[in-house]
Amino acid sequence: MKPNFRTCPQCSTRNRLDKEFCVKCGETLEGIKAGESGGSSAKRKPGFVVSDTDEGQSPIVPLVIVLLTLGVGFAAWRSIAAAPPTLPQAVARPLTTPAAQAPPLPTPPQAAGSREYAEGVAALQTGDFQNAIRLLRLAVAAANRPEYRITLAEALERSGAIPDSLVEYEAAFNLERGTPRYAAMWAKALNRAGRLTEAIRVYELALQLDGGDLNNLREVVSLHNRNNTQALARPFLERLVALQPDDLVPKQDLARALEAAGDLAGAAAQYQTILAAAPGADLSRALLSEVYVKQNRSSDALRILDEGLAANASAAILHREKGRILDRLGRDGEALAEYREYVRLAPGATDVRAFNTRIGQLSGS
Repeated sequence: MKPNFRTCPQCSTRNRLDKEFCVKCGETLEGIKAGESGGSSAKRKPGFVVSDTDEGQSPIVPLVIVLLTLGVGFAAWRSIAAAPPTLPQAVARPLTTPAAQAPPLPTPPQAAGSREYAEGVAALQTGDFQNAIRLLRLAVAAANRPEYRITLAEALERSGAIPDSLVEYEAAFNLERGTPRYAAMWAKALNRAGRLTEAIRVYELALQLDGGDLNNLREVVSLHNRNNTQALARPFLERLVALQPDDLVPKQDLARALEAAGDLAGAAAQYQTILAAAPGADLSRALLSEVYVKQNRSSDALRILDEGLAANASAAILHREKGRILDRLGRDGEALAEYREYVRLAPGATDVRAFNTRIGQLSGS
């Protein structure tokens, strides 16, 4: 089939045979045979081809189409690039945004004297009392705080400056008079210093602030016993017994306090309560026998002592008390037997020498 076009030698555009010039670049087609492009040796240049169906079409139209295609493709690429990446469902993980870090808080200013106090405590722990006292005095000068004064008091006490330490304990309490702990610390220091009456007074002050403190109640009772003021311990013992009804020790101390105050019936009742709960409480049994003797109830005294010895014949204290009662009653032979048994069972007792003397008197040796 014979070609029905001529190829432009300039831009390789195919033109109809009746065209004298190339519809694209305007190059002359004179001498160009059908299907040829200016000779068989001419190389075809790239360009737009105008076929029979697009005769006369402007070369700008294909260019616009190409540009539009590129624009649509670029817009689609931008849209895809802007979208967040989608992970495959098999490996998808929830994405979390790190929490925004809060700005650092400003460092609060150091409390006045805190540096000196910390250094003083460190010196105290190493036994450097003089340096500890110096630093703690600086802390107190910077801020008159009870914990500073308490620690200074401890340093002074451990260094041997007892009077100065007591001043600081008192000062700490006066700074916070509603704090029973500071009162108790002051009272303990007074007790260590041997100032029992003052220690009792301060313990009583602490108990005014907290009447249910068992430790302070026990301490004040113990100090009254040591100070031979048992009768004054009665209100504290009654409080202890109420707080600890199953503890027999406060009951025995209460009985002795009642006896010291002249309340023999009350004392006997307390001892009887103890023996009902603990029949083997030999000391309470011996003390009850003394109360009975004071009440002129010697037969009752001997009865309860014999009850105790029937259960425990080795109870030295019961032999001693029975010998005393028999001795007062003029029953010398029986008293002598009880005294000898006491000395045999308790050879290391502090009063053994006195009883050996009495044994000698009763035996005539």
